[in-house]
Amino acid sequence: MRKAAANSKFKRAKGAHVMSASTEKMTTRWESSKVLKVGGLLLVFAGLVGLGWARSAPWRSAATQADSPAPEHQLRGIHFSPPRAAPALVAVDDSAKPFSLARQPHPLAMVFFGYVGCTDVCPTNLKKFEKIQQILGPEADQVQFVFVTIDPASEPPAKMKEYLSYYKGEIIGVTSETPDGLDEAYESWKIVRNRVELEKPVNGLTYKYDHTGQIFLVQNGDKIPVSYPYGTSTETMAEDLQALLADPALGTRLPEIGEVKDVSIPAGSYRRAAQMKPTLPAYIRVKVGEGIRWTNNDYMYHFVGDISLAPGASATQVFDKAGDLYLGCTALPDEVIRISVQEDGGDAI
Repeated sequence: MRKAAANSKFKRAKGAHVMSASTEKMTTRWESSKVLKVGGLLLVFAGLVGLGWARSAPWRSAATQADSPAPEHQLRGIHFSPPRAAPALVAVDDSAKPFSLARQPHPLAMVFFGYVGCTDVCPTNLKKFEKIQQILGPEADQVQFVFVTIDPASEPPAKMKEYLSYYKGEIIGVTSETPDGLDEAYESWKIVRNRVELEKPVNGLTYKYDHTGQIFLVQNGDKIPVSYPYGTSTETMAEDLQALLADPALGTRLPEIGEVKDVSIPAGSYRRAAQMKPTLPAYIRVKVGEGIRWTNNDYMYHFVGDISLAPGASATQVFDKAGDLYLGCTALPDEVIRISVQEDGGDAI
């Protein structure tokens, strides 16, 4: 463009060696416009650079930085988009009581499949469960940690309980009363469990399992947003759990110790359809010396433990000894209600 302008500037009129007055005026206007445009662009560029530097400058005030929205936490691990539906997990726990993952009141659960005789993957993951609970502190009671055996024939409830007692915090062991009682769960959760016979016994076992080592993060008992491959750090999983627990959209949280004081058996609980989708709590925490008032709003008699309730009747049960208590209820023929009685000021479970 400059070459063209120069040619125009120095173009000679026929028989003359100087520019005409009109040509000189037009050229002057063009040059002035050019200077203004270039100057304007330089000012805009300098402004953008300055703005970017100012935003990242270390001397920005704390108030200005606080006004900037915090970046949304992205869960780590293997993502399922949309979240995978959590398969059913119905068996018995390490107290030989009925267990259903979907009925647990914790908004979050960490589920891992392994076996007591494992010498590498399982103790490593279970130790991570222990450390995660320590990192979460009081919030750890909002997360249920579940260890499901892949060798139910050799690992009854008592053996699971003894093994898990070596780890701090609460880890619920899940097994089956029959050797094949968890086969459907293994298939639906897509668990690999290949038994390998050993030439020499290890820890008294003549076999080992090559098995799935990932940990599943379950939200609200019905969906799996991510799973963590074996080797994922304790800190990574703890940070994800902390972010979810801080999210207002998390869902219903586990009630505080002693918060649940009244439990009502709904009308129509005698029907099998209602018993298939129960609304009674499966787990309640109380302090020693506190009580729960049970009320029967159904049209027939019901039992809660050894308490008989006529239609419309109420009764208060006081708990004076720390420990876990399991109450059968005729409105929950396939389940029990776990009551965790805790010392005042004791650790939440």
